[in-house]
This record gives sequence, structure tokens and C-alpha cells, in this order.
Amino acid sequence: MTTQTTHHIPPGYKLTELWVIPVDWEVKKLGDVWNICMCKRIMKYQTKAIGDVPFYKIGTFGKEADAYIDNQIYYDYKRKYPFPKQWEILISVSGTIGRTVIYDGLPAYFQDSNIIWLDNDEKMVSNKFLFYLYKIISWKTEDTTISRLYNDNFKKTQICIPPTIEEQQSIATALSDIDTLITSLKDLISKKQAIKQWMMQLLLTGKKRLPGFHGERKIKKIIDIWELTWAWVDKKINPDEEFVRLLNYMDVYRRDFIYSNELNHLVTAPKSKIIQCSVKKWDVFFTPSSELQNDIAHSAVAMEDMEQVTYSYHVYRLRTKDERDCKFKAYAFKTQFFYQQAEKTAEWSGKRYVISLTKFRQLEIFYPQDIREQQAIATILSDMDAEIASLQAQQNKYKNIKQWMMQQLLTGKIRLI
Repeated sequence: MTTQTTHHIPPGYKLTELWVIPVDWEVKKLGDVWNICMCKRIMKYQTKAIGDVPFYKIGTFGKEADAYIDNQIYYDYKRKYPFPKQWEILISVSGTIGRTVIYDGLPAYFQDSNIIWLDNDEKMVSNKFLFYLYKIISWKTEDTTISRLYNDNFKKTQICIPPTIEEQQSIATALSDIDTLITSLKDLISKKQAIKQWMMQLLLTGKKRLPGFHGERKIKKIIDIWELTWAWVDKKINPDEEFVRLLNYMDVYRRDFIYSNELNHLVTAPKSKIIQCSVKKWDVFFTPSSELQNDIAHSAVAMEDMEQVTYSYHVYRLRTKDERDCKFKAYAFKTQFFYQQAEKTAEWSGKRYVISLTKFRQLEIFYPQDIREQQAIATILSDMDAEIASLQAQQNKYKNIKQWMMQQLLTGKIRLI
């Protein structure tokens, strides 16, 4: 039995090997219209850690260069061998496939065979349009030790092209505009995060006092204020124990705030351990070990009571000794004052730097005696967190809109001209 698929083709559109496109758009293979180019090979002995012209390898492409070549080699090779023109699109064909950079014309050199470009005639295809078109292509790669896009596969890749440069540029401009919006939100988020860090260092160390609060800000040891504990709940599953979800090292390391629905690592534990190692709202968890001495004592706060959740033996839990509590603990340990103590206290175990439970209890923080001041500080910082989270949500929304726009505009489903 033969099954025939019927495509609904709107008026003004046609069915192609790629998808349904406008009748005046064309499907072309990259290799049919442009030549693949790459820079002349640079040998390792020709590079330096410090030099005149940045040399971008596949690992630093689109990032900061960590190697350089002399001006003499740069100008000699640029004159004798293929070299990208300003605004041409460089693309990675090894490792992370499809990373793109618009060459800005400044002195720079690029690793041969791993970074290529098309000798593009802009009378046929706008570079800006091609830059976005690359982002929706599903590249056919060869997976060896490192994923690679070979020249033959690159040449055979099909694209659909609007008939006029004006329409291509209109599409590219629309996508560039939303890119600008996303970048402006990213910059604003970074600015807000820097302001929050600055405010934390002032408010949490007593360098700045909020209006209405006076008196001495005392330095207190953890052991004098809260209860710090450690317990043995491992990652094993035993048939005679109950299933629980585990709050692990990376759950603390990667977050400032912990929510129950984020924890999905199932293990088992005896009932006594489940009670002893429970997770309650406002519990603070620390990373007491690290491979690096200056990357220790990160903290995260549980934002709700969590049923059937225990914490791992890789973290410490801090819990209040009385009923008075607030969000202050979510921020109190995120100061340079605290991190520097942790770095000095950490000891090398042969595999990692570790702070023992006894020594961790001796670490100090600036501690307002008045719980109202704690709450006021926490409110200011949590309001800043909420503003940052709102901006991040906006940024994610516009990123999703951009993805939708690319799928609609670059395939001709929506026309701007």
C-alpha cells in the first residue's frame, strides 16, 4: 500500500526539497554559488603568548585570543593567501559546529580548516542575512573524536534565498533589532547584578547602615548563632530503606535559592536519617570542599519545607537555634569577608581543599542584633533579586521571540516585503 502525503501549499508558495517557500525564493547549495575559503596554516612555533596580531584557534573563536602572531607574518600571509573581507561571516566547522563571527576588519588571524568563510558576492546574498541563515541550518557533521563539518557536507548544504537584497536586508535588520534589545537587557542585568554585589558588601559588613538603625554591628561566629551540622546520606540505593530526594553539592554550588521541584536525584536513607537530615525553609547549605582554595563555602538557601528530601554528606546544613528567622541568611555569607576566611581556613586533603565542620563553625559574619535590621537588609537585596529575575525573564522571552522570528522570516513563512 502506498501512502501519499498531501502538502497544503498556500497561494504564492511552492514545495521544495527543504520546505514550502515563496515562489520567487530559490533553493541553492552553498557550494554551487560560493567558494569555501580558509586562512593559510599557522604553525605552533609561529605563535606567541604575547604579540602583535591575535590568532584565533577553534577553542578561542568568538572569545578572547590566547595566542598571537607577528605583524610581518600577518601582512605577508594576508597579501599572499585567502583572507576574509570585512563583514564576511566566519564559521566554525570543528568542535562546536556553526559558531559564527562577523569579521570586523581589524587585524586578526584564524586557524585554517577549523574556521572557514564563503567568498560571498553580496550582489546575490547579504552577509547579514547569511549570518542569521547559518543559525537555523541543521549541519550534517561527521562524528569522530571531535565533531567535524567537512567541506563536502558544507558545500552540499541547501539554503533558501529571497530574490532581492532589499528583502534579505529587511529580514536581517528585523533580527538585528531584536538582538540589540536582547544585548541591552543583558547589559542592564549585568549592571544590576554589579550594583547588588556592591550593596551586599556595604550592608552585610556594616560599612553602610540603613536609616533608623544604630548601635554596634557585632562580628559573630557561626557556632554562636546557628546550628551547623553534617550527616552521612550517600548516593546509594538500599532495598531496606526509604526513597528520598537528595540535595547535593552541585545543587548548592549552582544556586542561591533552592526549591523542591529542582531536586530529582533519588537515593534511599533510613527513617532516622530522613528526620535528622531534613530540609526546612531558611536552612542554609554550604559547599565545604573544592578543588580550588578560592572556590569554597558557597551557600544556598532552602526557600520552602521539603518533604522526603535529605542533604548529602558533601554539604553542611545551617539551621537557626530559635524561632526568629528571615531571609537575611540568604545573603549574610556572600561577602568577601566571609569568603576570605573560608579560603584561609581550607586545608588540602590530598584531593581537595576542605574545611572541617569544627573549623567551619568558627567562621565569622557581621551580625545585626536587631532582627528588624536583618529583615530590612534582606528586603532590599531580595527586591533587587526580584528585579534582576524579572529582567532575565524578559530577556528569555525575547530570545524565544527571536527564535520564532528566525523560523518564520528565514523560511519565507512571513514576508516583510
